[in-house]
Amino acid sequence: MTMKEFLSQAFTLQRLIKAKETHIQQLHSMRENVSRGLQTETKIQTSRKQDPIGELAVKILDSEKECRLQIAEMIRIQNEIKSTVENVKKAEYRLILYERYVNLKNWDNIAEDNHYSVKWVHVLHKRSLEFLEKHTKIHCSSHF
Repeated sequence: MTMKEFLSQAFTLQRLIKAKETHIQQLHSMRENVSRGLQTETKIQTSRKQDPIGELAVKILDSEKECRLQIAEMIRIQNEIKSTVENVKKAEYRLILYERYVNLKNWDNIAEDNHYSVKWVHVLHKRSLEFLEKHTKIHCSSHF
């Protein structure tokens, strides 16, 4: 795994967590719709599942548990990333790395917040990655 791949793990996990949260919201919406449908339904169909609300509740709980586990994994990875970034001696490099890989900011926000051009942020980022590649060994044992 390259240094950039190591540092980018939190971005990927963040997107995955957001996708799961969206899925959980959809399940909640489905549960509400099923609940409303059951309250207004007058016929009982024998081919229907016995407890559709209960089945959705179980799916929601399972999805929420998966999401919590991935959040815990993201926190663990971010702690590894912070530890790696803290070893960078040059404050300017450390700042760019911290903003990007710990605070998960996009390039435009990093540039604006630090009064840099986006081009300069990219230059600093490249230099900081080169520094880390030369001076740091990745101790990450797992890639989620």
